[in-house]
Amino acid sequence: MPMIHRSRFNLAMELPPKMRPPVCLRYAMWCLAADVTPKYSFMKDIFYERARKYIEKDEMSSHGVAMVTVAHCQTWLLLAVFEFKSLLFPRAWLSVGRAARLTTMMNMNRVDGSGVSVKECIPPPSDWVDSEERRRTFWTAFCIDRYASMGTGWPMSFDERDVCCPHLAFVLKWSN
Repeated sequence: MPMIHRSRFNLAMELPPKMRPPVCLRYAMWCLAADVTPKYSFMKDIFYERARKYIEKDEMSSHGVAMVTVAHCQTWLLLAVFEFKSLLFPRAWLSVGRAARLTTMMNMNRVDGSGVSVKECIPPPSDWVDSEERRRTFWTAFCIDRYASMGTGWPMSFDERDVCCPHLAFVLKWSN
């Protein structure tokens, strides 16, 4: 899931603590890394629990506004992937749902559209890297949501008609 820009993330880790990516995202990344690295696999559950602890802490702080960020959405997606790999399907489906709601709140489903019809929760992208990271985060959420619903039979979070993508209409028309 190439949704996190590696260079920008690494540079952000050198910033002062308050400006770094959220702790929950770092633990979610470490969790998935530990899961595929035999030397550190014993730590995956610890990293997972800490990632959940910190994202839930962020959700409870400042009326939940602090967690309306691209990084928090990415955290929920990474946690969902780990939960799927660990066969925690109900928890994974809920995590994907949280990520889906965050993408919608941040208007990521319309990153390629013009004009905004909902309240802006985050500032506009600062550059093309920021825009591309949002686009990739949205499509990751979209794909994992489809996977989660296909595997469980539970409803999907996204309605294709609410996605602004010049190519999606062609794909949907072609697949019917």
